[in-house]
Amino acid sequence: MKRETRPVEKAVNLGAYLAMSEDANTNLGLDDSLLESAARCLNGDSVRALGELKLNATEQTRLNHLAQKANEGQLSQEEAREYERFIELGDIIATLRLKAERHTGLAVAQ
Repeated sequence: MKRETRPVEKAVNLGAYLAMSEDANTNLGLDDSLLESAARCLNGDSVRALGELKLNATEQTRLNHLAQKANEGQLSQEEAREYERFIELGDIIATLRLKAERHTGLAVAQ
């Protein structure tokens, strides 16, 4: 699967996350130590499951649309915030997965 932009490809249902207020998204308070603590709670099956997370079809279509507009420099402020939330959540999930892989000694295939 070719990756044309930096969108989140592996994430769970984002509907509730994206519906949160902007303040809630920018003040998640997830720092490295919290993610490290969460990673220690995961076993091998959980780490593998994180590696298999996918957006549903509707969310993937929306993300692709936002990514295309971002590449063209055509995002509205609201769309830019929505796109950034996709990326932020993807970064959080990726960081958690990498920390969990390190903790369990696993490496999830990309």
